[in-house]
Amino acid sequence: MADEWKRAEVLLEEIRRDVKAIAEGHSFLNRKIDTRFDDLNEKIDVITLAVKDISRDLKEHIHQTAPPAHVPV
Repeated sequence: MADEWKRAEVLLEEIRRDVKAIAEGHSFLNRKIDTRFDDLNEKIDVITLAVKDISRDLKEHIHQTAPPAHVPV
């Protein structure tokens, strides 16, 4: 009976270590995903501003250019 308890204690300790390792890995991956998400949001913001600038410039160009150059066919 004592051997069974000892084996159970050893198994429980192994399980505890495995669960701890999984939790640490999960925490690391969660931080990494958050960092990538923040990086992507920053890039999206930059691209959004660039598209707005290009759109504004294009509209301005269309208004300044002689109408025949931009008449639909």
